[in-house]
Amino acid sequence: MKSDYISKILDQFFHQSYTPEVTKKVQHWMIDDHWTAEKEDSLHKIWEQLEVKPDQSIGNSLRIVKSKIKAEENKGNKYHLHRTVLRIAAVLLPVSLLIGGYMHFSGNIKNIEILTANQEQKRCTLPDGTIVWLNADSKIDYPSRFNDTIRLVMLEGEAYFSVKHNNKQPFIVKTKDLSIKALGTEFNVNSYTTNSKSVATLNQGKIQVKIINEGKTTTNNGYILKPNQQLAYNKNDKSILINVVTNEVTEWKNGYLVFQDATFNDIINTLHRRYNISFRYNPADFHNDCYSIKFINHESIDQIMEILHDVVGGFSYQKSGNEILIKQDKTNN
Repeated sequence: MKSDYISKILDQFFHQSYTPEVTKKVQHWMIDDHWTAEKEDSLHKIWEQLEVKPDQSIGNSLRIVKSKIKAEENKGNKYHLHRTVLRIAAVLLPVSLLIGGYMHFSGNIKNIEILTANQEQKRCTLPDGTIVWLNADSKIDYPSRFNDTIRLVMLEGEAYFSVKHNNKQPFIVKTKDLSIKALGTEFNVNSYTTNSKSVATLNQGKIQVKIINEGKTTTNNGYILKPNQQLAYNKNDKSILINVVTNEVTEWKNGYLVFQDATFNDIINTLHRRYNISFRYNPADFHNDCYSIKFINHESIDQIMEILHDVVGGFSYQKSGNEILIKQDKTNN
């Protein structure tokens, strides 16, 4: 691989935004042992172009990186990075690459990730003033400053967006399966990788939803949703269904659990995230029948399981500590 080709890759990486998956791959490639000299030379050139001055945070990052590398070398994992390159890495590479942090720097713009664990929800404000409510076990990825033409946010999981109006700068949320475009509106996106569907729900305004197949956005004009409409994309059979829903569907941020046309497996996945309860069962035992159920009184997991038993039927369950064992009734075999 030629040095000018490596320089081009690194220059694009530090001056453009990419998905977390692509970012992680490039970062690991940067510190492996292949073409070390060429990569070090390219990093030096990028470092000289950046308007970044050494400060205490950079010094702390450098010490963390050095400490981690020393520990890895004691385990027999060698990192062949020179002192100056370590200084560069402390600014350009996230500490997460080595010890589990959450952001990296690209010039004066930093890439920010907000994450939630099970049983956790967060409210945050984006650089443009857009307010986001992030549901449990979810992640959003966005730059510390949007560019002049687009406001792009990457999402894994579920989030509710109250978008700051700006008709000159479209707001776009991308998941693995959906691309949602808005100028100023309120909408919800549910796109967990463990769920069988990716769902976009509009509360106010107007959004355009496009389907992403195998990493490529569909070339058609997408689907324009009106308030209280919901687009559900079935990842298994690639079908698309547009329903009319109530505002309750997006009220998870107030503690509600409202399922509309949700499979049993998707309901169980949601309960796992909400209550941090482990479920042991065979998903193949349950058909892909869809259920619409409301839990709007902050029910306990025991109350919910009793209602599910009555509504879905065909199974028994036993709760032990933080785990629930679900068994299909033999009569249904």
